[in-house]
Amino acid sequence: MGGGAELPLAGFLVLDLSMFWAGPFATKHLADLGAEVIKVEGPTRIDHVRTVSVPDRSVAEPYNTSRYFNEYNRNKYGLAIDLQTDAGRRIVQELAAMSDVVVENFRPGAIDRLGLGYEQLRRANPRVIMVSLPAYSGLEPERRLPGYGPNVEQMSGISHLSGYIDGPPQKFGISYGDPVAGLGGAAAVLMALVARERTGVGRRIEVSQRNLLLTFIGDALVAHQFGAHVERQGNRSPVHAPQGVYPSQGADGTPAEQADSWVAVSVTTDEQWTRLAEAMGRPDLAADARLLDARARRATHDDLDREIAAWTRTMPAATVADKLQTVGVPASPVLTPDDLRDDPQLTARAFLRTVDHATMTPMKLTAPTWHFHGLDVELRAAPGLGEHNRDILRGRLGLSDDYVDELEAQGVIAKEPQEKPGRSRHA
Repeated sequence: MGGGAELPLAGFLVLDLSMFWAGPFATKHLADLGAEVIKVEGPTRIDHVRTVSVPDRSVAEPYNTSRYFNEYNRNKYGLAIDLQTDAGRRIVQELAAMSDVVVENFRPGAIDRLGLGYEQLRRANPRVIMVSLPAYSGLEPERRLPGYGPNVEQMSGISHLSGYIDGPPQKFGISYGDPVAGLGGAAAVLMALVARERTGVGRRIEVSQRNLLLTFIGDALVAHQFGAHVERQGNRSPVHAPQGVYPSQGADGTPAEQADSWVAVSVTTDEQWTRLAEAMGRPDLAADARLLDARARRATHDDLDREIAAWTRTMPAATVADKLQTVGVPASPVLTPDDLRDDPQLTARAFLRTVDHATMTPMKLTAPTWHFHGLDVELRAAPGLGEHNRDILRGRLGLSDDYVDELEAQGVIAKEPQEKPGRSRHA
């Protein structure tokens, strides 16, 4: 950390009871801001993301090698403790009693049944802030609905607007509601911490993934109320033209038909259209009176797409983009993850950083989204399952080595996934 200064959330403790994407994405940003984040999992109920994008399931600890898990859980501390046991619940309740923030994304009601709901926690810790990130809402009639990214998108209306003209609705390539809710959850924490400085007490906040996604189509909601029907546009704009993604050669000269290489072009003014046509070597298009305004160009968009594609497919995407950017036309290659890994601009600002891992080869992970000048964050790999059990239980709670040994022998804590045992749940 540069200059001896501290990150904004240094000294704050966050208890992360969440799984999958939305919750871990929120707490990732809190860790990036300097908070100590303890990620809690159950030995018999690990974060399912640990089983996604595992490069080699033959290694000794495949559950610690998920690339997905490592990106969203780096810089956290790992506690694997069974919340189905009385001992496990008591320990997490004690941690919550000393925490500034608790984040969860269980289905509404589940956290209360574990004895970790907000009303239960605030009796021991009036300053605690609890952020819940349900797919839908804690209110009826959606309270009991299970929700994951793909169906949340459909319920938000955003999928109805996504897809090609005259085609069916399409989901996004990612479960878009999760990271949006994660950012909303992180923002909610920061606002609640500011409010706590004034009032001295915490509060409970619900950040519905569906609600957040719905705000992204506010213009369509308003338009429909006034009788307009918003159509799917594919890669096009309802206002500007031409807009699209066009085929190009591969960087090695591979023909566009074989390269799967693309360049995005976005014309937003009449002047940019003229410059695009001139860059294409088509002064006839630039001078065509039928194409002088966006409405006319939208009417003949299919024909323009064919003309533009015939030009872009003769060059690599980076060459097309450079030619157009030089004359003031917005354009960019459509980058792949491989392209991004070695992107010169991302490298120059150290946004992708190589991180060592106990059982994997070093990997590049994203740096903190927010860069505070004069401050830096050292990235650590995501915790192995239960990696910090003893550090947390002894250091934070002052439990004896003998008691921690007993918890481990009983399966209340663990460092590897456990089958659901047939023992008493009251260890």
